[in-house]
Amino acid sequence: MNGRFIKTWMYKEVVESTNDLARQVVVNGLGDCPVLVSAERQTRGRGRGNHTWWSDQGSLTFTIGIDPAAHGLRTEHEPRVALATAVAVIDALAQWIPRETIRLRWPNDIEVEGLKIAGILPERVESPHGVRLLIGIGINVSTRLHDAPAEIRRMATSLTQHTSDPFSDTADRERLLARVIAHFETSISRLAEDDLGLAVRWDQLDALRDRPVRLDLGPQILQGIGRGIDASGALRLGTDQGIMLLYGGQVLRDD
Repeated sequence: MNGRFIKTWMYKEVVESTNDLARQVVVNGLGDCPVLVSAERQTRGRGRGNHTWWSDQGSLTFTIGIDPAAHGLRTEHEPRVALATAVAVIDALAQWIPRETIRLRWPNDIEVEGLKIAGILPERVESPHGVRLLIGIGINVSTRLHDAPAEIRRMATSLTQHTSDPFSDTADRERLLARVIAHFETSISRLAEDDLGLAVRWDQLDALRDRPVRLDLGPQILQGIGRGIDASGALRLGTDQGIMLLYGGQVLRDD
């Protein structure tokens, strides 16, 4: 584990949600940031909106809690933290999976050959010690997807389906965890420095580029063609009215 970066590491065999436990740690001052909370299994893992994150003991589920000011991150950087994290996860996975097969599905999913292998849940927390950012990350490593609900089986994949490495125990998953954290530290530093090369990376990794996109905004569903992810983190959607810059919403998957 990257001891220079992580100051507090809390490991549990089973938790309801690593984000919820990390929230308790940072709000109650139970450890110095950056905080890492990892678990063998979550029973109530959360995704964006009202979605749940299904996982088992073959999954890698963890949350990193940071003091953004300590890393030079300003408020305007916060909407791009998920994208910077996605670049870090992709760079870590590329040790085992051909890089050209891994893509970022805006705003916070990672896919291999069109199937979801990882998800990211960023949250902003007001604590007595100042603003903290929680970045929840779930990666399907040796996840037994045949035990998952049908809708997850249709759209998901796992790392062991794309590599000969068995990732058969906790130590194997911790190797991947250490690589993600090392790349996360680099990505967050680049984000704080407004490194345009980082924005170029997430745009190059865009899974929606030149593809039909349906975006659920709540009161309406927009349709168009993906035209990349800009430096501010917005999805560029080509419509009959021109290019729209979108900062929120849920990209709908075709059944």
